[in-house]
Amino acid sequence: MTEAAFEEAEQKIEKPKTKTKAPKKVPLTQPAPVDSTVTVEQVQAQLNYAQKIITILQQKVNEANGVIVQLEARVQIAQEDKENILKQVEVMGITPQ
Repeated sequence: MTEAAFEEAEQKIEKPKTKTKAPKKVPLTQPAPVDSTVTVEQVQAQLNYAQKIITILQQKVNEANGVIVQLEARVQIAQEDKENILKQVEVMGITPQ
């Protein structure tokens, strides 16, 4: 067969048409019920309250982290002091129990 015959045969073969379907969108959560009695001002007040709570919690976490850092520094200094004291006591011939 010649190259022209191959091309002619290829044109006669119907290529299957593939349709790609978009995947169905599945909501992760159910939509919240809509309460028509709640006003925009009420929602804004609730958001402001929540933001104040978040700000206070962030401040408390930052304070706690500061205390933790100070305590870790004190522990490290105490461990260094302990090592130095043990070295001094060892020179005197005293062994801790």
